[in-house]
Amino acid sequence: MRLIGRDHPAGVLRAEVDRATRSHGGLVLVAGEAGIGKTTLVTGAAEDARRQGALVLGGSCWESESAPGYWPWVQVIRALRRAATPDEWASVDRGPLAVLLGEAVAEQPPESFPLYDAVTTALVTVSHHRPVVVVLEDLHWADPASLRLLEFAARHTWFERLLLVGTYRDNEVDADEHPLRPLLTPLLGRATTVALTGLGPTEVGELMSRTAGREPDPALVAEVHLRTGGNPFFVEQTARLWHGDGPVTAIAPGVRDALRRRLSLLPAPVGELLTTAAVLGREFHRRVLAATASLPVPAVDRLLDQAAQARLVLGLGGGRFSFAHDLVRETLYASLSDVDARHAAVVEALDGDLADQVFPADLARHAHLAGDHLPADRAVDLMVAAARDASSRMAVEEAAGHYRRALEHARGPRRRIAVALELGHELYHCAEPAEAQRIFAEAADAARELDDPEPFARAALAIYRFADFDDSGALVLREAYARLIGPPPDVPPEALAREMSLRTTEAARGGGDDDALTSGLWATHDTTTGIGNAEARLALTDELITVSRRNGDHNAEHFATSLRWVALVELGDPRYVEQLQAFVALSERLGMTRFHFSSAIDQCIVHTMQGRFAEAEAVLAKATGMGATGHPAFRMMYLHLRWALLLPQGKFAELDELADEVAASTHPCPGLLAGLTALERGDVETARRHLDQPVLDVRFQPMFDPLWLRFHARFALATGDRDVAARVRERLAPHRGKWLVSLYGCDISGPVDLWLGVVDLVLGRCDEAAAELADAQRSAERMRARPWAVLARRHLAEALREQGAPAAELVASAARDAATLGLAPVAGERQAGEFRRDGDVWSLSYRGVTVRMPDSKGLRDLHVLLSSPGEAVAAVSLLAPEAVASARLGGDPVLDDEAKARYRRRLARLDEEIDHAPDDDRAAALDRERAALLDELRAAAGLAGRTRRLGDEAERARKAVTARIRDTLRKLDDRHPGLAAHLRETVSTGATCVYSGHERFRL
Repeated sequence: MRLIGRDHPAGVLRAEVDRATRSHGGLVLVAGEAGIGKTTLVTGAAEDARRQGALVLGGSCWESESAPGYWPWVQVIRALRRAATPDEWASVDRGPLAVLLGEAVAEQPPESFPLYDAVTTALVTVSHHRPVVVVLEDLHWADPASLRLLEFAARHTWFERLLLVGTYRDNEVDADEHPLRPLLTPLLGRATTVALTGLGPTEVGELMSRTAGREPDPALVAEVHLRTGGNPFFVEQTARLWHGDGPVTAIAPGVRDALRRRLSLLPAPVGELLTTAAVLGREFHRRVLAATASLPVPAVDRLLDQAAQARLVLGLGGGRFSFAHDLVRETLYASLSDVDARHAAVVEALDGDLADQVFPADLARHAHLAGDHLPADRAVDLMVAAARDASSRMAVEEAAGHYRRALEHARGPRRRIAVALELGHELYHCAEPAEAQRIFAEAADAARELDDPEPFARAALAIYRFADFDDSGALVLREAYARLIGPPPDVPPEALAREMSLRTTEAARGGGDDDALTSGLWATHDTTTGIGNAEARLALTDELITVSRRNGDHNAEHFATSLRWVALVELGDPRYVEQLQAFVALSERLGMTRFHFSSAIDQCIVHTMQGRFAEAEAVLAKATGMGATGHPAFRMMYLHLRWALLLPQGKFAELDELADEVAASTHPCPGLLAGLTALERGDVETARRHLDQPVLDVRFQPMFDPLWLRFHARFALATGDRDVAARVRERLAPHRGKWLVSLYGCDISGPVDLWLGVVDLVLGRCDEAAAELADAQRSAERMRARPWAVLARRHLAEALREQGAPAAELVASAARDAATLGLAPVAGERQAGEFRRDGDVWSLSYRGVTVRMPDSKGLRDLHVLLSSPGEAVAAVSLLAPEAVASARLGGDPVLDDEAKARYRRRLARLDEEIDHAPDDDRAAALDRERAALLDELRAAAGLAGRTRRLGDEAERARKAVTARIRDTLRKLDDRHPGLAAHLRETVSTGATCVYSGHERFRL
């Protein structure tokens, strides 16, 4: 059906659709006031696109301050999943879109480039199969992030067969105070704009005739045109009233009067029900409406059927409905004289089983609009719940908004202080530390006025944990300590904070306030960092998990479950693996972005600890893609994880690039990382400059103590500094059997016994060092931490050599494992070059010349020999590392006489069966078995059928290893004659092989 008075706009849209189906798309914005015909116009264009084979997807924005982020795009992606063919959907990378597919609600944080890219890429991917048209309605109600995503898609899809169409009310957006005006203005510069205005008198008459089924007289047309301004919706409503013999003047002074007349024609129960629905919002669920209206669901269904027949509501499926036009709902809502009471009734109706039918943000909106008709504590509870829900989705700006509103509604100083502390914490994670500090300071000022010292202590602890901690913060901490406990002793701030945390936690346990208890437990946990406190933290995480499950706090349960495996690692308990698996499963079950982010971070840490570097890289990239690393605290953590991943692999070029980022970040110990990196590359003087650098923020000293101990132990080894070694030994000795863990688990520095063994080597206590290093190796193997097991074996070999004991096999096994894992060598030895494997290619450097060669067995043999200079390695070990010890000696026959007799009997039996086989297939199968038996006999027999003995394996290994090393050196002659000559002079082969050179290579 032709759109009356819209020939030109329809032609413009049709041309855009045609171009998108043939060549490339673009962006079209359809502007106009409410009811002007925007939806009708784009609906016609969508039908045109479908006829040309395009896939049409739609989404509509929602008029609500608490609307979920990216809501129109959620609808688009859901529609894409429903409408795409299996092949089209299979071509889409669905992983990044999980948040928008209905499993969770708007979980990506604002300004999320990865999300923008994921949505755009999905649409472009499907457009390679067939053209795609995306229609987004009511952009004047969009959240800012949705508009930024639209601009991103429009900017990056110009040459794709993807057409983006949006509608919005320009008369609202053009207002200076409209928050979306700065975001829509850039879109106008890229878009083809279709501005709809009112119909002329002729078109108004034609529309009235079509609507009412009869011709109006010119005077009536003129009057309607004058009163409606040609707005098609108003014209249609007026024409329907006129058709029902209603006076056309009923639309004056606006459409609300016309709608009131139309609504007045409905049965009273329908009108009352729709009025109640208007309180719920543009969309609503039938069960929620029934509960709010205090009606049975079947009765509501019957009334909604009548409203649908009157075209006032539309069924959306799944029990959900929406108003046919916002003006219908607005008119109904404006007619209410008891709006706040109605919103309070909604909250009361949804308190229980129906709460899961609405978003927490919706409940918070109703609580806010209920005003004094809802108890303040109940309203604050709902707003805080909505804030926590938004926080779990990493929608931190939305969460902060809910907390601010909760602070407005909170009554009583204690409740206001509690909400303010949560708001400050959220603002800290919004990357607004200055605002967070102001909120914390206000909470502290309010707490000072109370007789109870506990709220002031909580505020002071929040300042200590999350705000910039300067002299004023220290004064607040000491003041709070004095009020809670007594005169503060002259101890570091962390000691004061720890004692205060313990005291507030004990008070909360007796008070029955789970929120206060949770806060106290976290404060206690965070002030109990450092070496030697893992048992206490394990108990704290257990209690946190119990309390959080009791009150349904998924955030606390999630993070306590994470920190529990960290405590188990510090205790050297292999059960950390099961705990990590439980944490990952919980993250998947809860399905929130922040939980997925934490899960990826934790898996990266453990993969690095276990030497699974490629997997660690993958999950770290996944975490980075979630966008949270833009926050300074998350950024610091990411940089540390990246450093911990690169260091054991000796990737110094990447570490040098990373060092600049670390220095520019909020990392409190950049010198610590720089010093350890310098030691690993053998640069002792650079490491010395960082040895005693202070931590930039004293609060982080205990958190990084374990890593400092590793640094000092490593420095003592590199320099032979016995004083440093003795100081480290004194600190480590009480913690034998434990592991060094820093930064809430983001850094794992191996077994305490490893570093005890290292410093005892420096101190000349070789017997003790050997025992400690053996314990460290066993602990690392129990913990599946292969890099640390390799390092323990390397140093254990040093200890054994100092004792005069053989260590060649230990060195060789460590070298093989190091090569397999891609570990860097232990620095401190003079290195003439490099002999390293990267996948299927070896990098060989010697005296300034570097070449690359494909992997070969000879190169692997040379790598093992170079890793243990001066140590004889059995050729059998090089040929078959898994061979049993007897294979390296002489002795027993491979086949004894009884075995050979069984072979002969089976061969004779096979010959007989082959002769009598019933068909060719059976005969062929028997013949294959006979051939296999003969091959085994030949392998076990020597010349003239003599029995081969196991001792012959040593001779075979000597020949094979010698041949493949010589072959490798011949190939090396052409590529790197200097290295080939050096290896010929220094590598001897035979039953045992040895590298006797004095040069040292980076392996």
